[in-house]
Amino acid sequence: MFSNDPFIDIHTHQNTTHPDTIALISSDYHTAPEQGKYYSFGIHPWHIEQHPLNESLALLMQAASLPQTLAVGESGLDRVIGTSFELQEKYFRAQITVSEYYKKPMIIHCVKAYSDIQEIRKTGKFKMPWVIHGFNANKQTADQLIKMGFYLSFGKALLNDESKAAQVFPLIPMKSIFLETDEEDIDIRDIYTTAAGLRKISIEQLRQKIAENARVLFK
Repeated sequence: MFSNDPFIDIHTHQNTTHPDTIALISSDYHTAPEQGKYYSFGIHPWHIEQHPLNESLALLMQAASLPQTLAVGESGLDRVIGTSFELQEKYFRAQITVSEYYKKPMIIHCVKAYSDIQEIRKTGKFKMPWVIHGFNANKQTADQLIKMGFYLSFGKALLNDESKAAQVFPLIPMKSIFLETDEEDIDIRDIYTTAAGLRKISIEQLRQKIAENARVLFK
C-alpha cells in the first residue's frame, strides 16, 4: 500500500484523492466505503449526543472490521463544547475498546484536553498507536505526547508562520509526524511543500519519511 512513498493524508473529510495520494477518509460509520479508498470510522465528540452508545458501538464495530478501515476515529475529548465531559470520556473509552479489539490505531480529536488524553493512555496500558490530528500546541505538550508514543499530525496551521504548529514542527522527531488536510479545501501537496520547507528537506525526503511512519502505524 505504501510501496511508492505516496503523499499520505492521514486525516481528511474530503472524498476525492489524487492517484499519487493515499488519504484516510474520516467518515461516519453509516457511510458505505468505496472500493480503492481507505477510511477511519468513529464518533466525534461533537456528535455523541446524537448517537446512543450501545447502538453506535455495535455499528462502529461492524465498520471497524472492514479491511478498508485502517483506523478508528476521529474520536476524542473537547473541553470547549457544551457536551458533558464525563459523557465524552465514556464514548472515547468505548472507541478505544474497538481500536484495541481490531488492532487498528486511533485518530484523536483533542481540544484543551491533552492532560486527560495522556492520563487515559498512561493508566490504560493500551497497545495500539494514537494519532493526535490537527496538532497546534506548544513544544512542551508535543514532547510529552511523543515521549508517550503518540504521533502528531499537522495540517493547515503549518501555513501560518506564527502558529504554534509551525514553530514546533521543525523541532520534533520525524518518526512522530503525519500531515493532513482535515476539513480544509486545500491540497495535501501544499501542506507537504510548506512542511518540507520548515524542515529544510526535499519533498521527496519528507514523502519517504512519512510513508515509513505509515508503514509502522498500519503494520
